[in-house]
Amino acid sequence: MTGQSTEADRLREIVHPDIRTLGDIPGFHARAHPDRVAVKYGDITQTFAQLDKASNQLANALVAEGFAPQTRIAFLDRNSESFFPILFGASRANLTLATINFRLTPKEIAYIVNDSKTALIFVGKEFVQNVEAARDSLKHLKKIVVIDGDGETSLKNWLAGHADTPPGIDVSPADTAVQMYTSGTTGHPKGVELSQECMIYSAVEGLSVWPAMFKPDSAVLGTMPLFHIAAANLCIAGLYAGARAEILREGTPREIIHIIADNGIAVVPLPAAVIHEITKLPEIGDLDLSRLDTLLIAGSGIAVELLKNAQQALGCGFALSYGMTECCGGLTYLGPADCTYDAGQKLHSAGRAFGNNKVRIVDTEGADLPAGEIGEILCLSDRIMTGYWGHPEATAEVIRDGWYHSGDAGYLDKDGFLYVVDRIKDMVISGGENIYPVEIENELIKHPVVDDVAVIGVPDPKWGESLLACVILKPGASVPPAELETFLRDKLAGYKIPRRYQFVDAFPRNATGKVLKRVMRAEQAGS
Repeated sequence: MTGQSTEADRLREIVHPDIRTLGDIPGFHARAHPDRVAVKYGDITQTFAQLDKASNQLANALVAEGFAPQTRIAFLDRNSESFFPILFGASRANLTLATINFRLTPKEIAYIVNDSKTALIFVGKEFVQNVEAARDSLKHLKKIVVIDGDGETSLKNWLAGHADTPPGIDVSPADTAVQMYTSGTTGHPKGVELSQECMIYSAVEGLSVWPAMFKPDSAVLGTMPLFHIAAANLCIAGLYAGARAEILREGTPREIIHIIADNGIAVVPLPAAVIHEITKLPEIGDLDLSRLDTLLIAGSGIAVELLKNAQQALGCGFALSYGMTECCGGLTYLGPADCTYDAGQKLHSAGRAFGNNKVRIVDTEGADLPAGEIGEILCLSDRIMTGYWGHPEATAEVIRDGWYHSGDAGYLDKDGFLYVVDRIKDMVISGGENIYPVEIENELIKHPVVDDVAVIGVPDPKWGESLLACVILKPGASVPPAELETFLRDKLAGYKIPRRYQFVDAFPRNATGKVLKRVMRAEQAGS
């Protein structure tokens, strides 16, 4: 790729015309370099040839079940090498794979299985009891296959006797490849339908900013749960490029950085908290991290001082992005050139739209806002979801004229960098002023005795809404509310400072750890 290439040229250079669906990926590389390792999980390795055959065998076993095209099947387990033959095999059989968060309760699992009309579920043996606990309420489920079991219901037994040659099923790029569920912060989770071409576009656009994946013997490390779009996308992009996907079921910060060093990992996502722990390891200066090209900061950004320490300790590039499941992952990217401790205000952004993605900021009437003004973030992309499964009204509400309405509030600066402020639905209107709680939370968390904080709006007869700061204190600590108010006074405008504080032990959260502010507001309304 040359420096003169346009964004479109760079994307075209990455595209493999023979890869139109997820199921095409292992076969393409099995023909080109069959003995190259595709997936590594602990001591288990799969070459592209082996992955290709395993995907075929799984597809043939699914075809033998007699399911209609696009029937939903599900995956419920921690990370392992088995995810990929299941993903690619489902694609080759033209079935849709619904991924389920393994942290969910039996009741929550039952909701997703019933909502998706899942006919068959692949489940890790440690989670079988959660499926069995809900078995009587699962209306469409016909079969449970235990991924790592050894009995009659085991994956090994289920696959026995099925051919490892292509099943010969016609699959269109427009067919739904995966159905991933939203985290349910605004109610029940909704199934996000992502087409085959959505997933391929995502891989190609990811590779446009991760060229290190094309280097010989390159590898990505799957540290995050594969039921999330960001984690799945990273590994799929690596495999699309012919790189090795190393899969981690779980690991300590020490184990993770040693895997990165010992196995020559090029791209890896890690939360800021894990990065912090890694920088404190005494042996960090003795590890060979020369192959580590980009560390993707997962979650909600990183503190300047921590990034400075991490840059000095690890010597790699850092990056972060903004996206959502409905748009098949990240749409904006703050790459290594801008994601540095001395980048100033840019470090607080989510970068600029990349690939064929576009971002707008609009007011409540849908009119575009100028740079610096806060409004709703709208996204246009080749990889917007087909829709919410079974929810046409909800789909029509968020996709209008091709633009996805994110429900997030933010603004663009004059250079096109996106700054995400808060969820629109979490915005508080007090005395006619729009207030975004995350701005207050980001300041209050800096108080030395505050461990966590969530700010919500509660009904107020005078102002319409007023601010309530719910605070979790560090163990053994105490602080008068007046001190917190004083702490904020020189940091925020007066109307943004909460006058009410409530000290709590925990916040209601969903299965992925997001604070459920709608529940908090409902609790306050009922108290």
